[in-house]
Amino acid sequence: MRPRMEAQSIPRRVVEIYSKPDCSLCEVALAVLNSVRKRVPFDLVEHDVRKDAVLAERWRYDIPVVCIDGEVAFLGRVPEDAFERRLTRGGPG
Repeated sequence: MRPRMEAQSIPRRVVEIYSKPDCSLCEVALAVLNSVRKRVPFDLVEHDVRKDAVLAERWRYDIPVVCIDGEVAFLGRVPEDAFERRLTRGGPG
């Protein structure tokens, strides 16, 4: 039997969302992230693409963009079950 890891020793995942105000898809995606966050703890970083010209150009047609640990995981719609699966298992949504 393997020793059980203490919760403090498991690194928290970092989830970033690239979005902008008045974006209905962004609001829905953020609600999904917050819903999953109640069950699966992770650090959430929000980026407003309007505040950075490079981000605005890069993600202009794709927001919301959700990255997990620095890797793009979702563009546009973020299905809750797929996000939670990707977050907890590390595999594709």
